[in-house]
Amino acid sequence: MSTPQSPFASSANAALRPIQMVSVAVGMGALMLSAVRIVVDPSAPLPSPWAVAVTLVALVGSAALIRYAGYAVPALPLGLPRENAEATSLRYFTSTTTLRTALAEAPVLVAFACSFAFTPHSWLPLLIALPGGLALFWVHGWPSARTAAAVEAGLEADGAESHLSEALGFR
Repeated sequence: MSTPQSPFASSANAALRPIQMVSVAVGMGALMLSAVRIVVDPSAPLPSPWAVAVTLVALVGSAALIRYAGYAVPALPLGLPRENAEATSLRYFTSTTTLRTALAEAPVLVAFACSFAFTPHSWLPLLIALPGGLALFWVHGWPSARTAAAVEAGLEADGAESHLSEALGFR
């Protein structure tokens, strides 16, 4: 009798799983910090207009930085052997995924700081930053076929094959 194979046993999942775990670990910080802030001081007066404005600017700034810096990778040189191309592509994908995840979390950290910096002290700016930050995380921070394709486009800009999607199991 054979034992069923684990869905995490393939080499593609072996490459993708650690990247997903790092993304979740970084992304959970914003949720935990928000939960602690709300539990510590459950009163929610109307926040300062400055706190709301700074939070919104942080959201827009994070979205812009993710779009323009979060996918920026150098092109692979032509003639790079497949093994080296895969390893290099995975390193760039991991580092840019971590960067995009951190940038998606940044508005929540800014809102957390604003909840103490501006009077009245209110955690309501977190209710602005959390949905926006989670949307940024889901679209840009979570390792997916779409984010891999975007990084792959930069890696293959000079015509070299990166083999990133194959290494991650998306193709």
